[in-house]
Amino acid sequence: MNIIYLKNFLKTMGLCLTLFLLITLLATTLNFFNIITTNTMNLFKMIIPVITILIGGIYLGSKAKSKGWKEGLKLSTVIIILLLLIHLIWMRNTFGIKNIFYYSILMISSMVGSMIGINIKRKN
Repeated sequence: MNIIYLKNFLKTMGLCLTLFLLITLLATTLNFFNIITTNTMNLFKMIIPVITILIGGIYLGSKAKSKGWKEGLKLSTVIIILLLLIHLIWMRNTFGIKNIFYYSILMISSMVGSMIGINIKRKN
């Protein structure tokens, strides 16, 4: 594995984590002051990871040389493994079909983001 590729991959992971934390902090603050409802907060819980992984995929795809879907698959695999570890350690509830569906959406989001990113790079 190339050092430059690893550096770009770690930057992308940092970008995803930073965006996730900032957007989650904003949503939590809005929920704390009752600006958004509980239903809206539940929707944000589903949308925020998808958006951050999509943006991370776009960033990683813009740095890739070819095969954006493959780069997105690598990114989503690492993120999903981290989320699965967190889920299994702290959540103590069962792993069901909803989780598989959710992780599939995250994977597709990352792949689409990387494909968009590689096409943006080619246009410039």
